[in-house]
Amino acid sequence: METFPFLHDARLAARTLRTCRLIAPSGIAATIPLREPLYVFRRADLHQFLLERAEQAGARLAAERVVAFGPAGARPGPPWSIDALDASGVRRRYAPFDFLIAADGAGGFTRRRLAGGIPAAELTQAIGYYLPDAVEQDVVLKFCAGVQGYAWVFPRHDHDAAGICGTLGALPAAQLRALLDTFLKERYGPERLARGTHYAALIPGAPASLRDLRLQGSGWALVGDTSRSVDPLTREGIHYAMESAELLAEALVADAPESYAARWRRTMGREFSWAGRHVAEFFEPRSIERLVRLCARSARIADILSDLLAGRQRYRTLALRLLANGPVIAWQALGPSSGPADHARSWQLKH
Repeated sequence: METFPFLHDARLAARTLRTCRLIAPSGIAATIPLREPLYVFRRADLHQFLLERAEQAGARLAAERVVAFGPAGARPGPPWSIDALDASGVRRRYAPFDFLIAADGAGGFTRRRLAGGIPAAELTQAIGYYLPDAVEQDVVLKFCAGVQGYAWVFPRHDHDAAGICGTLGALPAAQLRALLDTFLKERYGPERLARGTHYAALIPGAPASLRDLRLQGSGWALVGDTSRSVDPLTREGIHYAMESAELLAEALVADAPESYAARWRRTMGREFSWAGRHVAEFFEPRSIERLVRLCARSARIADILSDLLAGRQRYRTLALRLLANGPVIAWQALGPSSGPADHARSWQLKH
C-alpha cells in the first residue's frame, strides 16, 4: 500500500486486518497484533481497477485469448506478432510490437517458449474454498506436519477465502485437500464447508540459485508469476508481481530494458534465493512449534514476525535482528511473568 498508494482509492474496497492467528501442528496457537494492517481485496475488484488505470494511461485492451506469438519478420525476435481469438472464436493477428512482456502465470505457454518450464520441486499447488459469509476477524495461518506450506483463512468483505499450499507432488492433491477439510470442519463445522466454492492454483517459487534464472532476452521480458516473482516461504505474489512490473516499466522508460534483470535481482532476487534455500528448515514442525510458543510469550518476537508479514523485515538480516533482540526475547519468554512451572522450564532450558 505504501509502494502503490493509488490502491487507497475509495472505489477499491479493502478489508483491513490487524491481527494474525498462528496455529502450530500440535494445535497450540498465538494471536499477534500486526504493526501494519493487511489489506485484503476481492481479486476481481483489483483486476478491474488495474485494467481501468491502464486504459486511462493510454493502453489498449484487447479482451481476447492469445494462442500464438512469434517474430513479425523473417528474423527471430522483435518485432513481434500476436495471434488471438476473440469471444466468437475469430482468429486475428496483431503486429508489429517492439517489446513482448509475458505475464500469463506459472503455467503459461509464453514462459515455456521463452525461458523454459519451472521444475516441479519449485512449484507449489494451492487448493482452497471461498466460504460463504465473513466469519473471521483475523488472518488465520495453520501449519501442518509434513507440509512445506500452510493452511490459511483470509477474511474478505462478504466471504472468507480459505486454502492450503504445499510443494507440488510432495503430497497427493487429495491428501492436501483432506488436511484442509479437516481443519475447516473442526473450525466451522461441515455445513459451512459444504457450501464453499472450490478453487485451485499453481504458484511458482524462486530457485535456490539465481544463476540459471532467465528473466529477459532480445525484445522480451517476464513479470509476475511468469518471472517467479513469488516469496518461496509465504507464497505471496501480488505485491511482487506489481513490483516486478514497476521495475520493468522503469527500465523501459529509461530506454534501458536490458537493466531489468539486474534490477529484479537486487530488489527481490537475492532475498528469494535465500528463502528458497531455507524452505525445509522454516517449515520443520519443531521450528514452527517454537515460533508459535515464543510469539505467545514474547512481544518482541511477535513484532519481528509482524514485520516479516508486512515485508519490512528481510530474511537475510533476520538472524542478526534475532541476535540483537535475544536478551529481551529471553526475558519476555522466560522472565518474571512466568508461573512456577514456567520457571522450572526456564531452568531446564538454560541448563
